[in-house]
Amino acid sequence: MPSLRFAGGITLCVALSAGCAVVTSSGDGNPEDHVTLASEPTMLTYVDPASVQGLNPETISGESRQPHLHLSYPSLADTPALNKRLKTDMTKAANYYTAHTKTADRFPAPEYNVDWQLTAASPDVVGVRLRTGEFEGTRWANSTRTLWYDRPADRVLGSAQLVNDLDLLAALVKQHLARDPAVDSEAVRPDPLLFDSLDFNSRGDLVAEFDDYQVAPGSMGRIATAIPRKDADALLTPFGRRARRAVENVKPATVPEIVTMSGGGGRSGPNAGTPDLGTAADRKGRVNCAVATCVALTFDDGPGPNTAQVLDALGDNRATFFTLGSNAAVRPELLARMRERGHEVANHTWSHRDLTTMPENRVYEQLSRTQSFIKGITGNTPTLVRAPYGATDPDVAEVARELGLAVVQWNVDPKDWRDEDPDAIAARTLGGVRRNSIVLLHDTNPATADAIPAIVAGLAARGFTLVTVPELYGPGQLAPGHTYDAGGTAAVSRRGQPLL
Repeated sequence: MPSLRFAGGITLCVALSAGCAVVTSSGDGNPEDHVTLASEPTMLTYVDPASVQGLNPETISGESRQPHLHLSYPSLADTPALNKRLKTDMTKAANYYTAHTKTADRFPAPEYNVDWQLTAASPDVVGVRLRTGEFEGTRWANSTRTLWYDRPADRVLGSAQLVNDLDLLAALVKQHLARDPAVDSEAVRPDPLLFDSLDFNSRGDLVAEFDDYQVAPGSMGRIATAIPRKDADALLTPFGRRARRAVENVKPATVPEIVTMSGGGGRSGPNAGTPDLGTAADRKGRVNCAVATCVALTFDDGPGPNTAQVLDALGDNRATFFTLGSNAAVRPELLARMRERGHEVANHTWSHRDLTTMPENRVYEQLSRTQSFIKGITGNTPTLVRAPYGATDPDVAEVARELGLAVVQWNVDPKDWRDEDPDAIAARTLGGVRRNSIVLLHDTNPATADAIPAIVAGLAARGFTLVTVPELYGPGQLAPGHTYDAGGTAAVSRRGQPLL
């Protein structure tokens, strides 16, 4: 079996005995979203998160300034030990990064990002693959760690606990990696930290993944190798065999396609066809903000476990939800509900990485896949995007233009993500709002959800009408590729600098 390395966007296959696929890397050293053939032996299978009862994405966010911080991890209704372990690990990692990362202005900013996939979700075993990316100014360094949950025992196991002989595993892996002279096979040793991401492919081969710089230069991208099933049999513990069965029974998730859109998404503007409004509202309830006193509440990073509460609290008022593709895949029914209630469902990328740190093709991928997913659920292609951390530049704007997306910033930030006091969030929001404000909130924060009734009531008492961002600007006024922050088109002064 081969070792595989991702370099320059192409998979190099060495000593191949099971077929080879051409794989397009993500370009930032993170080859998770790629086109592949079934014969690619280190290809992993992921569970469709929408099919898992009681699953919710949890989020730890950081400043929109510096350093950038976004950690997402799963929470399941019936996995108490796993939930506790993930929350503890993610909180510890976020606190450590914040405490040890310099916050002096740098562009692009340093970033710490964690996202996840479920590799198994059976009545017996759950597998969680955590994917961490760190950006320190030049390139991304990526790592993976896979945790396994034994449901009957309510215990969490590391990947190294799938096998009964780390020495034998290291010897087999070293033998496979030695076939590629660009990989330092001598760096392989029987260390649980080196083998912290073990999984299985659809044939039951044991797949070992390595972090950037562990066994090869980081510029080579993902390094992984597959130990054939017959060789892996002797290595697996009883739980390891149970984990393999769980993976083999997975119904694979469907990856949203990358779509090509031309001509600004096929419309002359995001609101093409919307009639001019001469009064405060038309027969369909759309508001004319040239007449009414408007404010736009916007929510980033969802949907999540608090989004339904936010929707309830908004009542008949409309807002704009900048959704993450990875979270929307877990709770697609919430996107449908947003659409039904007249909210604007918008794009916030797939995995919340700073777009200014990525090559243009990766920016396109992040936005296009989210476009495709949202359209599949709501029936409408988004016309608005908010870049993570508000970080944008001319390259990001050009991709947004290609996809028919106007870039939306904000001008009121109550910093709700860091607060557990709903009253404080409401007070800061109400204190900052003026006519035509765009307010930045997060439906991933429980305290924000608790604050919405007071925010809605306070704005109504002051005569404000809550509207979507397109309503705030008026029909046809948001042009693809342009950036808006409630003051008209804004210019980017420095690469990656938020427009505030």
